[in-house]
Amino acid sequence: MKENRIASVAFFLFALAYLTMAFVTIPKPSVLQILGPEVFPKAIGILMLVLSGLYVLQSFCGVNKEDDARAAIVGADEKLSNYIDLKTIAKMLLLMIVYAFAFEPLGYPIATFVMFVIGAFLLERRHWKRDAILAAFASFGLYFVFSLLLRVQLPAGPLKWLGL
Repeated sequence: MKENRIASVAFFLFALAYLTMAFVTIPKPSVLQILGPEVFPKAIGILMLVLSGLYVLQSFCGVNKEDDARAAIVGADEKLSNYIDLKTIAKMLLLMIVYAFAFEPLGYPIATFVMFVIGAFLLERRHWKRDAILAAFASFGLYFVFSLLLRVQLPAGPLKWLGL
């Protein structure tokens, strides 16, 4: 598919540009640190470059032909038509904008939990209990990993009164 090839090359070029900027623009810290501020952007850039490189190989080596045949057998091609649900896209975009404004006053854990649950509702997910539990573990777990282990200060919002 021509679209997959174009997308794979575009992702690869974006990953390459991102990785280059991570190496060029982030200054070295003046104090010796084990993990400086440049470690995570470089790690993300390397991971993006590897994954997009695999995508390029996959799109140019003809793996998609087998996938298309398999999709036709199970009827997935009917489900994956060119239908674009602009209402859902607009709702998710609005949700992300509200999340950006609610991030500071509500704090990372609460704002992320609420955004995840509302996003699951907007995308018409059927597993409410599982999604809510996953949202709680992801938002609060990542908050504690970043604040306690990595010493990155994320907004706590109302949870700062609890000492978190």
